[in-house]
Amino acid sequence: MSKIALVASNGGHLFQLYSLKDFWGTKDHFWVSFPGEDAKFLLADEKKYWANYPTNRNLKNLMKNFPLAFRILKAEKPDAVMSTGAGIAVPFLVAAKLLGIKTLYLESITRYEELSMSAKIVYFFTDKLLVQWQELAAKARKAEFRGRII
Repeated sequence: MSKIALVASNGGHLFQLYSLKDFWGTKDHFWVSFPGEDAKFLLADEKKYWANYPTNRNLKNLMKNFPLAFRILKAEKPDAVMSTGAGIAVPFLVAAKLLGIKTLYLESITRYEELSMSAKIVYFFTDKLLVQWQELAAKARKAEFRGRII
């Protein structure tokens, strides 16, 4: 894998993906997030794209992110898209799958009983769905248990 798109909303999702810097930091990469203060600070020196927000309970912004996802992914041509979720994951993982780009979804460590809404939506559009609890892997057939990643 030579180039990776890192897709996460603000807050915990962004910090979770950012904490995997030992993995993505050695690869050509770019970020897609929302332009919140935490993302502006954390990604100040990173190549990044801002998506329309909010997407929770805002179908209009969620839908506006689909053409944005196709434009960014076609321009950047990543080998993979990795996301830790929330509304931003949906358009980017769906677009990636339709463009033939590998996808990886890492479910939050806080999800141990049930998949998040975004994981349920992208369940069929992701090549790998990693969970951090055995109990969740047992419930989600496609999920792979990897133990605590972060």
